[in-house]
Amino acid sequence: MFRKQILTIFAALMLFGATRLYAVPEDKIFTSSGQILPGEEWNNVYIHNDDTIVDMLGGLVDGIAAYNASTLNVIGGSINTLEAHEFSTANVSDGDVYSLWALDSGTVNLSDTGSVVSLSARGDFGTANMYGGTVGGISAYDSGIVNLHGGTVLDCLSAPDGTINIFGYDLFKSASDGMYGFGFVTGYWNDATPFDIDLLSPETYSNINLIPEPATLLLLGLGSLILRKR
Repeated sequence: MFRKQILTIFAALMLFGATRLYAVPEDKIFTSSGQILPGEEWNNVYIHNDDTIVDMLGGLVDGIAAYNASTLNVIGGSINTLEAHEFSTANVSDGDVYSLWALDSGTVNLSDTGSVVSLSARGDFGTANMYGGTVGGISAYDSGIVNLHGGTVLDCLSAPDGTINIFGYDLFKSASDGMYGFGFVTGYWNDATPFDIDLLSPETYSNINLIPEPATLLLLGLGSLILRKR
């Protein structure tokens, strides 16, 4: 119950920020490197070309879409919808994003103190990596891939036909119980932080892979070696 209350408050705050954005009429197009600065407000931002690097240091944006092999670094500010298409990369290390999407070979990375309500990977090899930060819910669709290495997940995992890989140690997943009755996954991230995340649907269980970190595999190997010697 406490976790659902946190998620509700978190989502409400993001929706409040998003409501302010719809009054902004102008778009911004980057075809070369640049910045989005504190105090700026844009309706849609489009990022093109392979060598383009955009740093968002603050401001408010309704939607950002990155294409080609461009890179967006979100270090501050608020975004309603952020999409990484084709071979582009979006790195969110701070700031607030309502919907963060990795689409069709695009990659999104969440780390540090970044906050996201909905993190999703969808399409042909869209990849979402979470190393830190806070997320409401996580989903993987089609052939989308989500890799979880750390951070805080407030609500649940959903993978009706995508893949979610969880890296850590003492990993365990169940196909029953949990908040929604479809199971849960527990364990520890590599920094020893414990986690307990619910599953949203029965299909999700079979699309989750538990992957022990290398340090855990090394310990298991040493344990087996000791047993053989005995």
